[in-house]
Parts: sequence; C-alpha cells; structure tokens
Amino acid sequence: MRKPRFIRSLVLAAILPALTGGMKAGQAAGAPSSLVILFTHDLHSNVLPRPVLAADGTKTEAGGLLRLATLIRRERGRAPERTLVLDAGDYSMGTLFHTLYPSESVELRLLGLMGYDAATLGNHEFDFSLAGLAKSLAAAKAKGTALPALLASNVTIEGSGEVAEAGRAAFRDYPVRDFLVLERAGLKVGLFGLFGENAADDSPFAAPAAFLDPVEHARRAVDLLRTREKVDLVVCLSHTGITPERTKTWDLLLAEKVPGIDVLVSGHTHTELREPIRVGSTLVVSSGYYGYHLGRLELVRDERSGFSVASYGLLPVGPDLPDDPAVSEAASGFKKLVESQFLPEYPGGFGEILAESSYDLETPEAVEVASAESGLGNLVTDAFREAVRRAEGEAYRHIHVVVEPIGVLRDTILRGPVSMAAAFQILSLGVGDDGRPGYPLLGLYLNGKELRRLLEVQASIVPMKKDALLQFSGVKLSYNPRRLFFDRVTEASVLEEDGTYRPVDKRKLYRVVLNSYTAGMVGYVSRESYGLLKMEPRDAEGRVLAENNQGMIDADPALPGVQELKEWAALAGALKAFPDTNGNGIPDVPERYRRTEGRFAAAPSWNPAKLVLGGNGLTMIVLAVGLVVLAVVVFVVRRVVRRRRTRRTAGR
Repeated sequence: MRKPRFIRSLVLAAILPALTGGMKAGQAAGAPSSLVILFTHDLHSNVLPRPVLAADGTKTEAGGLLRLATLIRRERGRAPERTLVLDAGDYSMGTLFHTLYPSESVELRLLGLMGYDAATLGNHEFDFSLAGLAKSLAAAKAKGTALPALLASNVTIEGSGEVAEAGRAAFRDYPVRDFLVLERAGLKVGLFGLFGENAADDSPFAAPAAFLDPVEHARRAVDLLRTREKVDLVVCLSHTGITPERTKTWDLLLAEKVPGIDVLVSGHTHTELREPIRVGSTLVVSSGYYGYHLGRLELVRDERSGFSVASYGLLPVGPDLPDDPAVSEAASGFKKLVESQFLPEYPGGFGEILAESSYDLETPEAVEVASAESGLGNLVTDAFREAVRRAEGEAYRHIHVVVEPIGVLRDTILRGPVSMAAAFQILSLGVGDDGRPGYPLLGLYLNGKELRRLLEVQASIVPMKKDALLQFSGVKLSYNPRRLFFDRVTEASVLEEDGTYRPVDKRKLYRVVLNSYTAGMVGYVSRESYGLLKMEPRDAEGRVLAENNQGMIDADPALPGVQELKEWAALAGALKAFPDTNGNGIPDVPERYRRTEGRFAAAPSWNPAKLVLGGNGLTMIVLAVGLVVLAVVVFVVRRVVRRRRTRRTAGR
C-alpha cells in the first residue's frame, strides 16, 4: 500500500516545477492578477505643504509634493512591479513655483523625479498661452532627467504661424501622445488623456490649440486600445470633472457614453470621492486637490469575472510624513530661482511677513458653497480699490464698483503671520499681456443699465455656475432668487465719490475695476445669456472699447509704457499698508473683515408683487404672455360653459 503513494510523490515532485515555473515567486496557482493605481489631479504647483485648519480648528499643514513624494515612494515600494502613478491634469498654476513654468517647467520635472508614469493636460496648463506651454514642454525635455508621459487624445493645434508651429513642435518632441500602453505584473494597461468641454471653456488663452469632441475621441482611443493594442485594462485620465453631489454630469456622462473605459480618474472640479462611483463597468475615482490626498485603487483580475475592487482609499498627506530628500533638494533650487527672478522687491522672499491676522477668514471653497458675501472677498476687493488709488495718485478717478469672482480666489488668510507666499497663493492665477504671472487689473466703464446686468450675474448665473459668485466693493445689492432669470436684482446702490450709496442710474457711467479674466468673461456672459445681459465696456467718455486692455491700470505712471498692476501685488501692498494696531511692528488685518457687511444678500419671496414690480423687458414680456394665455384660457372655459348650458336648456 505504501509503494503507490511513494511513486505518486516522486511523479508530483518531478512535474510541479514545470507547472509552476512561469509563475512569480509568492504567486499561487490560479491566483488572480492585481494592479495598484496611485492617482492625483489638480496639484496646482503645490510643492510645499499648505497651512490648513484641522477638524478641531487648530492650524496644521497638508499636501505638497515634498510629502506626497514620500507617500508615493512608500506605497509603490510595497509592490513596484504592479503599481502605476498617474495624474489627471492641472499640475501647474497656484503657487510662486509656477512663475518658473515657461523657463524651468518645475512641475513636470518634479513629477518625473517622483516617478509619475503618465499625466494629462488641464486647462491651467494653458494659462501662459500655448506659447507658454510649448516653452514649458521644451524646458522639461531639455532639463528633466525623467519625465511622465503626457497624454491628450482630443487636443489639436490649428492653423499656421509661429505660435502654432512652436506648439506642434513641442508636442511632437516631448512627446504628447494620444494614448500609451504600459505593462504591469503581466497586464497590458492602456491609458489616454481627455480634455473636457467645461475645461475648454476655462481655457481662454489656449488658441490656436483647440479641443475636439471628448466623447468621440474617447471612443476612438478605447477602440484603438481594445482592438489594436489588445490591452487588458483601459484607464482614462480625464480633466472634465464631476460634481460632489454625484449628479449625472461631465465624467459620469462620459463613462456612460463610452462603456469601454475600466477606470476614469476625474480631475478639474477638485472633487474628493471617498468611494468610487460605478457607471456600468467603469469605476470613476477622484482624489481632491493640492496633493492633500493620494488616491489609491487596487484592482484584482479574475480570468472568469474580470476586474473588481480589492481596496480603495484617499491617503492623507499630512505633517506626519517627512519631506522626500531628492524632491526637497530640487525644490530648494527652484525656490532660490523664484526669489531672485520674481521677488527681487521682497528681500524676505517666500517667507517675508506682510501682515498678521488675529482670526481665520473663510476659505474660497466655503464661500462658494454658501454663495454668500465673505470677509475674504471684502478684503480683496477693498485692496484693489486702494491699490488703484495709490497707483494713480493725483490722477485717480473714482471707482464706483470692484468685482472679483470667488473662483479666482485660491486660498485664504489664517490666524497668524501672512507671508509673501501665502498672499500670492490667494491670487495666483493668470498671466498678463506682459507675459508675467498674475491677472492685471483694469478700469472700465459701464452705463447704469449694463452695471445692473453685471450685478445680475450674481443672481442669475451663480445658481448654475458657483465659481462665478462675485465679491464686491462699493455695492449694496439685494435680489430675489424666485424672480425670472436675468431679472432678479431688486435693489442696487453703488458708492459715489462723496462716500454715500445711491441707486444705480441707467443713464450714468460707472467706473468698474476687475481683473482681465473677468473682463473677458463679460463677453461670455453676453453670449450665454443670448444678449439679455449684454455689456460693452467703455472709456470715461462712453466710447465702446475695441479691446478691454485699453483700460489697463498703470502701476507706475512715472515709467514709460503701462506697468500692469497685478492682483497679487495689489493684495500684498494692501497687507503691508494696514496699520499696526498691537504695536509689535507688524501690520494687522483689520477686525472689520472678521464679519460681513451686507454688501449683497438674497431676499427670496413668492409675493406676486415682488415677483414682477420693477421688472425689466423680459419680465414684462413673460407677464404679458402669461396674461394673454390666461385670457385665452378664461375665454375658452367660458365658451365651453355656455355651450353646455345651451345644450342643457335645449334638452329640456
């Protein structure tokens, strides 16, 4: 009886190595393949950690590439042969480091140093225009030792000319690909990048780059990856976005219309998804912004049932993580370049203290959610008013209104010292006609009717586009959100030169200060409202301006030409000019910004009179149509009643 068992053991000992020789060490026969995807998006040049408020209200630090790099290295070290590191766009624009974007390509070089496999382009990669992006790609190629692959399946460059040719050359030489196939742990993973329609709307400086239909080109990429490349898994890096409410918008619709995508990393809207959203066979994931979290998705593949989620989480990047030495050393070099090239007027560089605050102001995210006035918005718009007053000196012309969209504010002021780096982060976006970072301020004129239309953005556009919420200086505004769209403003008064507020006069010209981006959006609002909110910026004599930049504020009239007055510089100057109220030698943020001042407020009412009184032409037309319809209904009802009565009488 023992002999057959002994022979069987010898046979098994001989054939088992042959059967298992192709398997990796530690992998059991028939074990499913697994893949780890580490992902980020909307990093916005956040190399250093940001000060944030913890849940208990204390000040702490979070995010930043220095610590994110440590976490990536740690997570990838657990299974390097089966890990991908990906980014879904907007890796640039948001801190002082992005001032080196065209010349040093700080962000791409650091992503390469951190071991990112691939990334896609976001709308802010075009903020320095296509020419700036081309320079950034060329700088990365020339100076970077390791770089992430860049994927953009629906971005094209149209026409001829120097900028178009430079853009095409940079895309070709980097290269920027339609798609990419990588292998991990025996799996072929197909990746492609996508630029969404709403991201395209937020790229006003991208031309001659153009953005093709995202659904069509997603289908094309999926088909190529599935049929030609025979990949096992398709991953889309989408800079399209998703709402926190998980409604069927943007990337969820994309996943629904293009079912061949297995994983969709959703950037652009800064959304944190604590659990993946499944749309058909597609998993949609999103990790937030500024590197506050590293997304981690682990998939396991069974030959019979396909891929399933083994684990998912957003790993916090907090103060418990040490700085990565290699990334820290590179960042120190870039920091010195920023201070020498961009901040020569600030001897303290990144850390120069401009002011201090005894309280925390609201974050832009909280203001956007509340759709309300804020101390932060009041401080910023008042700062613009004072900056223009100082710049123009004796030639100053009264500013009636200052406006700033909340979507342009990117940070806040927290209790304690306010550094140069922190102030810049609040107003970090944009590039001027001079090619230097920061949106410039413009002084334009609108007549009273057009000013009312501008204020109507607050009442009618904001419910559909939260980041269009305006913050004001020099306005007292009330609106009824239950009135007809584009006719919701019920009361509007503006600050006159004598210091009083008076109702808007339709025939009068009003001076409005705003940044160049917001001025450009005036035309967008005019188009999107089908002319109902049409505005034509003018000069002081009422002549329509051919170009908005004709109203550029000159920061130093003593110098030849126009020196652009940047938003961030206006805020920095205002902070330094605040009085030192506690006598410690540091200017103090005034207490008045601790609370709001009633500059604007909603006054909802279903009172019929309040729904129509003072209405514009649109309301009058709708009211007239309603009355006509009501009269027709009454007429028809009366005719029907009469006929029935006639029939009843005849029947008797």
